[in-house]
Amino acid sequence: MAKVSVEQRIQSVQRNLNGNETMLEIAKDIGVTAEVVSEWVRRYQKNGVETFLTSYTNCSAD
Repeated sequence: MAKVSVEQRIQSVQRNLNGNETMLEIAKDIGVTAEVVSEWVRRYQKNGVETFLTSYTNCSAD
């Protein structure tokens, strides 16, 4: 899966919530699965932008 920045995640969620693009279209555009976009949307709706600003996992060993 492609590494997606916080900004890209927020933009992807907003693109979907605006109703202009499907999760599948957005996912193909940024190189992730529709399930990933769906999870981002779910988390965003529950916690807002903060969901992408707080790291829930600490496995950033690149």
